[in-house]
Amino acid sequence: MLDMPNKENYMKISSVAKFLDQPLLSNTLSRKMPLILTGAALVYGIKDTFDQPNEERKKRAIKNSLILGTITAATLLGTKFIKINGESLIETISKNDILKSQRAAIGEFILENDNISTKCKNILEKAKNKMLNIKETDELLSEIKDKVKSDKLIKTLFGNNESITSSKILQEISKLSIMGFIPVASGILGGIAADKVTGEATREKTTNKIKEGIYQFFANIFLCNVGAGTFLYTAEKLNETGIIKNLTPAKKTGVILAGILTVGVLGGSCIANFIGNNFVNPILDKFCGKKDNKITKNEYRKPEALDIALHTDDIATAGVLSGVKWIEPLLPVMYLVSGYRTAIGYRNSDKHPSCLLDKHIISNHN
Repeated sequence: MLDMPNKENYMKISSVAKFLDQPLLSNTLSRKMPLILTGAALVYGIKDTFDQPNEERKKRAIKNSLILGTITAATLLGTKFIKINGESLIETISKNDILKSQRAAIGEFILENDNISTKCKNILEKAKNKMLNIKETDELLSEIKDKVKSDKLIKTLFGNNESITSSKILQEISKLSIMGFIPVASGILGGIAADKVTGEATREKTTNKIKEGIYQFFANIFLCNVGAGTFLYTAEKLNETGIIKNLTPAKKTGVILAGILTVGVLGGSCIANFIGNNFVNPILDKFCGKKDNKITKNEYRKPEALDIALHTDDIATAGVLSGVKWIEPLLPVMYLVSGYRTAIGYRNSDKHPSCLLDKHIISNHN
């Protein structure tokens, strides 16, 4: 039989979670996000360039520089200057303000508790100026959990998780959707510029970028956010009527994840294809000069392994929507991939339907 996790194991898991919830960690990641994003774009661009045949590397290097440079610059400007209800897309609290709050909470705790160990005092002294490591977090939590003013100290050092509501989720969804839209939109512009510089620009390539951008935004970004908000709102209403009882923060996180998986991961590709085939593609095909009898009506962008991998950001999104703030500064790096695929106008153009909604489209067109 498998050994069941003991109480100490659960304590360690809780300590890791608290370690990740430190405001100083979120602050550090937010401040270093520009460096992390730029580094990721640079590494990806170099790798992709050297993956090409020798005769194609120069052209690919030019295209990657324009594409990734445009996406990176637009993302950095957007996260800094765009605000939703007065908040930046990635909100950063001053490090000095964080340390000021921590020092005040630590001082108050020590005054109320004169029986703490020397090791605990040393850890608290460090927390006045620096972030704690996992071991220090675990040792501190183990000693102070039942002491006076411990709740306030824990909330100050390891994050004050707010109550999750659908109204708060709506604001986060707006921020995350804009954050995801920026690399997609800038990917289209960067891709068009790269094609013009390398002499490869055509109307068809431009329309493919727009089609891929629509797929990336709806299938891999926006619909996941919509699913999270819709499911949580429904759960709150069911809780009010008594159908669902005791809607705890943990259950709300589960509801958010279920919404993301159902609407975004499972339904995103179908809905994105439906929007493209019925509303966008006919307009873009006319832009390309195609006559009505040649307009593509059954073009399908089937989800692939990389598209599924991109949904890793949806798990991260669930964390952000649930109040886990350290993930938020890493989302631009994940959205970078969607922006790049948009820029190259990637299409797999398979005529076979990938879901029931696609089959319905085919039967209507036939």
